[in-house]
Amino acid sequence: MSRIIEWSQGVYRFIDDVGKGGEEYASYLVLGDDQIALIDIPTRSLGKDIISYVKKIGRDPSAIKYLVLTHSHPDHWAGIDSLAKIKPEIWIHEAGIKALTEGQKYILQTQFHQASRFSLAMKSSLFSKISKIDEKFIHPFSSSETLELGGESLILQHTGGHSADSILIQAYRGQCTFIGDEGNIYPDQPAAFYLDATGDSKKRLKLLELLKNVRTEVICPSHQSPVPKPTDMYIHNLIFEHNHTKDTLYDLLLSVGQSKVHYLSEEYQNTLGISWKTPFDELGVAETTVTVFMNELKKEGKVDYESHNERWKVV
Repeated sequence: MSRIIEWSQGVYRFIDDVGKGGEEYASYLVLGDDQIALIDIPTRSLGKDIISYVKKIGRDPSAIKYLVLTHSHPDHWAGIDSLAKIKPEIWIHEAGIKALTEGQKYILQTQFHQASRFSLAMKSSLFSKISKIDEKFIHPFSSSETLELGGESLILQHTGGHSADSILIQAYRGQCTFIGDEGNIYPDQPAAFYLDATGDSKKRLKLLELLKNVRTEVICPSHQSPVPKPTDMYIHNLIFEHNHTKDTLYDLLLSVGQSKVHYLSEEYQNTLGISWKTPFDELGVAETTVTVFMNELKKEGKVDYESHNERWKVV
């Protein structure tokens, strides 16, 4: 049974599985006077528990009109089958449509494009839970959108960053701000993970700067406990880490000369106590923060990658 916590007026967090790194898999329930919205649905058991809870409080599950996805990574919509009888409108940024309509094929080729891991991924528990979504249920948007629930409004804003289709969601009456994976993933480890090649650190920084000025009572990350007001220190720490990660990696590379990425990651972990494991170990995902920032340094002409011996070097 899920753990249920009401974080603000009409905003409930349902918590199910806890990953190897202590990350939580959660779904948010937002109650309007007329309609209900869900934000992310990572597991089927969460979906079933949410439907049971809606019945328990005297509401008809058919009032669940919207399912809003913070982005298209599969751990945010793998439980969508649990809502098959309700058939809510699925709202996602337009960049994430194919992940839903093509399912495994698109996710493996675009988000986790490692052909050598194909058979392993197909056998993983994550992919066994994913079904293709009929496009007629999907409501894509390009930049921003407002969903009315009756007395409550959800404001959706495209941000990019963690992935190309990442969005920011604000519950107007509940004064909650849902940031998906743009915050930390693992508890007490200040690291933003980019699990595919579409991660954009500049867009993520822009979002973090925006959050400093957002009027909100609670910031709600996907994989960690929400952060109630005052949120200043939380945002400050995210921005500080983000601004210093690239420079720290570059300084480490300067100090050790040519270095394998694996060794560089170990040095970074030993220096700052940050682990670079990802929630998708079974898929062999390599596009973590280290790789993304190193590729940005390469575009800036500061480093180069020698593929024949898998080493980075300072130019």
